[in-house]
This record gives sequence, structure tokens and C-alpha cells, in this order.
Amino acid sequence: MIALLGLAAIVALPAMAEPMARDESSQQEAPIHDQDQDSNVEEMVVYGVRAGSLPPIPGASTQILFTDDFAAENKSLADILSETEGVSVRRFGGAGDPAEVTIRGSTPSQVVVTLDGVRTNSILTGGLDLSRVCLPLVEQVEVTRGAGTLEAGGGAIGGVVNVVTRDAAEPGTRAEFKVGSFETYEGSLLHSGETEHFDYTLGYCGFSTEGDFEFARPVVVIDGVESNFEPDHAKRVNNDREQHAGTLALGTPLAGGVLRFSDNAAYSSGGEPGTDSSNGVTAGQSTAARSRDLSNLAQLRWQRSNSSPATGASDTSDTDAFFDDIDLMLYHRYESANFRDPLNRFQGPIDIDTHLSTPGVQLGLRHRSTLFGQTHRVDLQLDAAHDVLRASNQHGRERPRAGAALRDTLNLYSDRLQLSAGARLDWTDGFDSEVLPSAGLVFQPWPWIRARAHAGRAYRAPNFDELFHPDEGFIRGNPDLDPEDAWNFDVGGELSFAQLGPFSNLTLRGAWFRRDIDESIVFVLINAQTIQPINTGSATSDGYELSASLDLTRYARLLLNYTKTDSRRDKTGSRFPGQPDREAFAKLRIGPEDFWKIVVEAQYVGEILVSEGDTRTLPDRTVWNASAALDLAQLSVLGLDRWTGSFWVFVEGDNLGDEAVRDALSFPQPGRRFSAGVEVRW
Repeated sequence: MIALLGLAAIVALPAMAEPMARDESSQQEAPIHDQDQDSNVEEMVVYGVRAGSLPPIPGASTQILFTDDFAAENKSLADILSETEGVSVRRFGGAGDPAEVTIRGSTPSQVVVTLDGVRTNSILTGGLDLSRVCLPLVEQVEVTRGAGTLEAGGGAIGGVVNVVTRDAAEPGTRAEFKVGSFETYEGSLLHSGETEHFDYTLGYCGFSTEGDFEFARPVVVIDGVESNFEPDHAKRVNNDREQHAGTLALGTPLAGGVLRFSDNAAYSSGGEPGTDSSNGVTAGQSTAARSRDLSNLAQLRWQRSNSSPATGASDTSDTDAFFDDIDLMLYHRYESANFRDPLNRFQGPIDIDTHLSTPGVQLGLRHRSTLFGQTHRVDLQLDAAHDVLRASNQHGRERPRAGAALRDTLNLYSDRLQLSAGARLDWTDGFDSEVLPSAGLVFQPWPWIRARAHAGRAYRAPNFDELFHPDEGFIRGNPDLDPEDAWNFDVGGELSFAQLGPFSNLTLRGAWFRRDIDESIVFVLINAQTIQPINTGSATSDGYELSASLDLTRYARLLLNYTKTDSRRDKTGSRFPGQPDREAFAKLRIGPEDFWKIVVEAQYVGEILVSEGDTRTLPDRTVWNASAALDLAQLSVLGLDRWTGSFWVFVEGDNLGDEAVRDALSFPQPGRRFSAGVEVRW
């Protein structure tokens, strides 16, 4: 891919060097036509090549996804992440059911998910259920692949996903309501504004579903022999789910900066059908298991910046301030969960209460200066937190942790070359302190071409579930686990063309990546009855990512991406279970997007290994989705534009081919389903 990008650049350079003899705002060359010549002379259209301009990037391996780009497309956080190259989402059911994110072949525990910069991964299981995040309350999602250790600390082996909530930067109100298959209803309301002394944001999301979809039973391939369940179809039972989420933010000027308090809360309750794992009408599902959980993240944050928003340069009006940017945050994260199953056929009745809390503090400092005529920046981050677990089925656990990170960034040759290097000292109680170095490079000789590279070390201490899971006969923890230790490497490039032949607004991206990890942690069968997490030794994950987006015409835009991942154990060469080896996504959007649009999507997921030793697999699949949306506020005859900025109505169909979809062996996903709704802003 890198060679192809270089070849395209070489071919394009001569055309870019010559000024284009036309209006720069036009989308194609004007036809060459001499009116004085014979009218039968054939008209010829000449297309040219015109350089584009790449948007600025926050880091060498970071991509920003803006949720407003998916207006009236009925997307969830899991959806937009799964459509991103290098990122996989593992789902355990339909709407409202758990979903986990992995990056470049990692496990969910190896990806740190943060909300406004605060870690939200469960201290019990290590991962985060994406279904608990309400997308209408989110402004953007920042995806960092393999390079987030300096900011996020231990656990960021695969990367970091930072979810940024909406604030009062654009005062106004937006509301949504949707209805879909299986008695699914969803609504949200968000309002932001400002007064003389403070700004504020209030938001709410609600969701409910019966979730009683019919599904095809899996065909299990064991050592090349197919095994079928009876009957071959069943209905998902005890799968109802209700969720509520809210956000509150208040901000006011203080001491030359801004003091902001924010609180994000989420509640969920419903049935837990578990796996479909046996013959019979109920397919072995749990008919009485129920769960409920509550989470809350409160932050008090003071930020001061003396940097120009346009250029990032220091504002010399405050010469007494050594640090150009200061970010001080106190936070508290709380989770409570209850699971009960009065009819559990393995252990007898279960009723478990779990409470998790994490108070913490973060301090970020930034100093900008000029060094030998070049822009120079130093970032310092200090953080500390204290994890506490209280559960009815095991002893209470506590674990303090702390870290300090220093990054030095130098911009050379009028910001065409950016070099960065840094290290983080990370400490977790019960384990040795770790030094995690990192280095990155961004080279952008012209606005339309950019090369990026990164290398860094990461590690992850075992989570409480892996260490201290109580011995229940069939599963137990392992207090002797060692931390996972990894090195990440990647190199890639980007190209942007405002015009390339008949196409416009063309962007190409490509990257190669590699992860070498020692002491990977997985749950394995240690005897005939019991599974336990163990360190499996060294493993390697490598592959490449490709993506392209372009305007085919003024009213048609195409997006494509492809990811190839090879994750394997070094000792045996066997694949890691749970990860597809290939994924691809294509999206065609037709129409003037501020008035109406039709969207057609195809998502391909390769074969998924579901057990150790290459003995059980799930087949590859291609899922088709489509939606249509119309902004009624653009129809002047209705008069809606007098009181609203936009009034979208939409219909959507998912899995139109009615494919039997599974990401884990015994957790089915729904087949063909439909939804409709409205999105209003004023």
C-alpha cells in the first residue's frame, strides 16, 4: 500500500506543479469547444489532477469520527466503530445487548475506552459494554490505534477509544425518536445554552426492546465434521432490555480559565438469556435470569489555555504563565450491578451484587516555545486512581495505581516534519513499576500528502476477574498471573486529491501494523471440568489497513475500507480465537446530504475461530444495510424552517439478506429488521 501511495504521488506531481487553467472551485475541467469551427467537431472533456488538503490530526495514529456525519442513519457507537478500518466489534446479541471493541487483533481488555478523557473500562472485567453509551449525547469519537499508552496508561495495548460528549459550544436543542422491529423504541433530548455567568448542557436517552427475534441455530464444525442442533431455528427468549442515560454539564469562567462540572449516568435492566447451547424449544437459554446495572461518572475540571485556537501558538499577552495549557480534573466513577438466576441448572440459584468505585485525579500541563526557530512543545501528565471492588460472592478488593508521562514534540521545516518522543512511568499495586517509551513521526511535505509512523511499548495488569474470580467448579481466577507486555509498531500514509480525473474529494489511507506481546492472558481448559486464565507466552499480531473515500459525482460519495489481521501464538502458530482474519466495509451515499440521502452499506466479516486449536469456526458473512432520509425543513411549502434548523425523517433496513450472524458461538444476532424515526434540531 505504501508503494502504491508513493507511485500515485509521483504520477500526480507534474500535474500539481502546473497551475490549472480553470476556476479552482469547479469540480471538473471545462469542455474544450471552439464555436467558430464546424459544429460537427466532437466535443472533448479533459480531466485534470488537483491537490487536496488533509485535515490536521491530533496524533500519529489517531482518527476522529464526528457523529453528526451519521445524521438520520440510526447508528450506535458499536456501528460507527465497526465501520472503521482496524477496529472490530464483537456483539453478543441485538439492540441493547452487550458489545465489545477490539483494535488490530487485540482483546477487549486490551483497549482502553475513555469518556471525556476518563477511563471507563470495568475494573472487574477490563472491557466496556458499548451498548451502554448513548450516541445522541456524543459529539465525536477519537480512535487511537496501538499508540495510546502515554495518555491512557496500562491496558492500552490495542489502542484507545475516547468518547467526547456534547457541550454548549453550539447552543440549541436536538431531539430524536425511533421505532423498530421486536418492539424496539428509542428517544433522546439534548439542550445546551448559556447565561450571563455560565453555560449548560442537559441530555437524556431512553431505550426499550422486547428483543424476541427468531434465529437460526449454529452449524458447528468440529475437526471437519458438521454438527446440527434440533430444532434448526429458535426464538430469543427473556431478552427484553430497558436503558436510560443522562448527562449534565455546567461551566463558568474562573481564574483565567473555565471550571466545568459534568455528570454522566446510565441505568440498564433486563433479561439475560445467555447462550443457545442445547437441543429443545428453548435452545438451552436461561428463561429467568435477570440483571440490572447503574453507572455514574462525575468530573470537576478546570482548564486554562493561552494558545491561539487558530494556530496553537502561545498567546504572548500572558507572559507570566510558564505553562500555556493547564488541565486539572477530579473524578469519581461508580458502578453497581446485580445478577440473579433462580433456575440456574449448573450451580443452583444465583443472586450476586457487585459495587465498583474509582476516585481519581489527572493533571495535564503543556509548554510551548521556539527552539532554534522551530516550534517546540512539552506535555506533562500526572494521574492517580484507587479502584475498589465489593461483591457479595467474594472478598473485597482494592488497588491503587498511578502514572506520570512526559512527551516532547518538535515541529521542523515550517511544521512539515513533526517528531515526538516520550515515556510513561506506570505503577499498579501488586506489580512492578513499568517504563513505557513511545515515539512518533509525521511528515507532511505538502498539504495533500502525509506519512506517519509510531513505535511504543504497552502493558496490562490482570483485571480483578482474571485474578480473583471465585472458584465455582467450572471457572476460577488465577492470582499468579503476570502482566501482559507488548510492543506496537505501525507505519502508514495518506493522500488527498481535490480532483483526480472524473472523481473529486479523494482521500486514500493505508497502514501496516505489528504487535509483539509476551504473557498474553486467556481463559483455557485446565482439566476436564475447569477453565482458568493463564499466561500463554509470546504472540504476534500483524496486518494492514486500507481505506478510500471519494465523490463519484456531485451527489454520490463512496467510502471503502479493508483490514487484514493475522493474530497467532509464536510457540504453536495457532490463531487467536474470537477475531476475524479479514473485514471489509463499503458505503455508498447518494443525494444532496443537507436535503435528502440514500445510503447503501455492505459489511464483510471473515471466518471467526471460536475455540483453541482451530477446531470450531463460524463462517464468513456479508451483511447488507440500507436507509433513506429526507429533511422536511428544506421543503419551504411546509414552513418548518421557521422554527427548526432540520427535521429529518428516515427509514432503515438492516441485514436485508437475512444472514445468520454470530460473533461468538452461542450468542445469536437478529436477522432482517427495520426501523423508522425522526431527528430534529432547532
